[in-house]
Amino acid sequence: MNFDPFGDFETAGYLQNSLQLKDPTEVKESEHLSFELSIEDALAYLSKKKVIDYKAVLKVHETLFSGFYHWAGKDRNELVPHLAVFKGSHDDPRSTAFERPDLIKLSVDYALRLAADKKRFRDHPGEVMGQLAFAHPFLDGNGRTILLLFMELCYRARFAIDWSRTSKDDYLRALSDEIREPCQGYLDHYLKPFVVDISSRDEWPETINGIKGLDGLDKEDITYESLNNPEVQQIYKTYRTRPSGIQSSQESEN
Repeated sequence: MNFDPFGDFETAGYLQNSLQLKDPTEVKESEHLSFELSIEDALAYLSKKKVIDYKAVLKVHETLFSGFYHWAGKDRNELVPHLAVFKGSHDDPRSTAFERPDLIKLSVDYALRLAADKKRFRDHPGEVMGQLAFAHPFLDGNGRTILLLFMELCYRARFAIDWSRTSKDDYLRALSDEIREPCQGYLDHYLKPFVVDISSRDEWPETINGIKGLDGLDKEDITYESLNNPEVQQIYKTYRTRPSGIQSSQESEN
């Protein structure tokens, strides 16, 4: 577990966690305990939120993980705006590059707009999930935060994903492909067989706790590089085709 964007792993532990833990197994167990203890509070918050917006995403993360991370509820742009985050090494063509810190909110907002078209959302659930995962708003806890958000969005569109029938490895493979090449339908193709009619919110905590691999895009082989690195800048110029609903801050100014 060499992900150390704060540069104080030896003194503060992994991502400055409240227990100053360094051992990967202990970190995962304690982090997931914080998640399990807070699921119902987070779901209750979402159910009462009239409109799901970016602030709601931040609030869900804070609710889930503030017991373990003091920075819970703050996105990467606030904490480490100078760093690009990858799954795998940035110079590996098979690696996954997540959204630039300064464009995270725009990426999430775009996903929320896609989900607002309920008919299209049901036909293209992977498009929304892939966009949220690409945004990767937080240093950790993305998978679980996004899952709760995604389940609520599905509920409002009157469908659900039967996660009990999904496979961790197959799901993460489709998700990684979706992030690298959006609009090719990788995650839609994987998720659509598991689309079912609406289910009661009451079953969600048990369902969520039974899903494996929720941290699959958070802890395994995560690396980071400075956005000032010319190689990283080139990656963002060529990496995936940006959806039409998203413009960079530079494009917006021109």
